[in-house]
Order: sequence, then C-alpha cells, then structure tokens
Amino acid sequence: MFERISSLGVYVTDLERARKFYTETLGFEVSADLGPTLCFLRSKSGKVNIYLEGGHKPATADADTARLSFFLEPADSVHKVFDFLKTQGVNPMQSAPEQVGDDVWWFQFPDPDGSILEVSGRR
Repeated sequence: MFERISSLGVYVTDLERARKFYTETLGFEVSADLGPTLCFLRSKSGKVNIYLEGGHKPATADADTARLSFFLEPADSVHKVFDFLKTQGVNPMQSAPEQVGDDVWWFQFPDPDGSILEVSGRR
C-alpha cells in the first residue's frame, strides 16, 4: 500500500529551539519556512525530509515510554557521530554505541523535546 515515507513530522514545544538543534547540531537544512509554528527540513543528501511543528507539549525521553523513534543512517561511522554529538551537548541514552549485528552499531539520543532519534550503521 505504501512505498516510503515522504516526510516525518516532529512535534515540538519551541520551533526555534528545535530548528537550531536539527540544523546546527544534526546538519539538516531548512527547505521551507512556513511561519512561526512550521518549517520543513531536509538532510544534505536530500534523502531525509522532516517537518517541525511547534506549540506542542513535551514528551518524556526514556527507554520504557511508547513513542515513535526514527533511525538515521549516518554518512560517517556511528562511533564518530556518537562522539560528535557528545561534543555538541547531546546526551546519548547509551554510554557507547552498541553492536546489534554483524558490524552494525546503534545508539539513541533525545532531541530537546524528548523525541528519540536512533542512529545505526557501520563502525
């Protein structure tokens, strides 16, 4: 029925804070700015599209809460991304990337509003 996700919506409390995190920390680019509560972002590769919608209540970021999470496949190694995010003040939910398959590594981190992003890829 469905072939792919065209855009992923991320509901946030503060649009400007979220925009700053997703652009300055995660490297997304603003593709459309539609006012004080909505903007569209895309990855530099053009393969990931996200829209941020401001004005929502925050979620809790823990491993036991039901939630939508999404996987980001890095252009660089998972370990380099992990280390970079820590230098940017991001607090990963694991102490280090965990091996989950044959040379596949994974870790999670919350965005400023508690949405959990997951990174998986090669060492």
